[in-house]
Amino acid sequence: MRGFAEFVFDKKSLKEFEATCNFTIRNVGRGTKKATIEATQEIMKNSVEQVPKLTFALLSSAYWEVYRRTDTASTTWAYESEMGYGGNGDPVNPNTHKRVSSYAVVVHEDLSLKHPIGKAKFLEDPVEEYGKTKFKRVVFKYMRDSLSNFGK
Repeated sequence: MRGFAEFVFDKKSLKEFEATCNFTIRNVGRGTKKATIEATQEIMKNSVEQVPKLTFALLSSAYWEVYRRTDTASTTWAYESEMGYGGNGDPVNPNTHKRVSSYAVVVHEDLSLKHPIGKAKFLEDPVEEYGKTKFKRVVFKYMRDSLSNFGK
């Protein structure tokens, strides 16, 4: 069986369709950034609840940043975040007089250390938990919002 279809579009309709597509692509880019920001904020919120707080130096060094990736095509809206501890001026622990960046990894990784408040894996665990339970929800939320005006 063989079929044939012919579509005829006037230039105005094609230009309107192209404008709608370009608008939607920009909207998806903004949605991608918003989703990355929301995910990062939620992960860091959970992380600061779990970080050891003996002197609060580690907590005060928490930081995050969302930026557009530069290793992708210029038409791609790819965002990523960096988050961690040892930022915000890299505060000095008042007990040890060491900068947080010099011991943050040890505190995070050493499961044998006991902390009166907080625990090891204070960043890794929130990242893994978020990925398992919330990541899809946030992505779909912003994709739905970004595409809701398509065709209007």
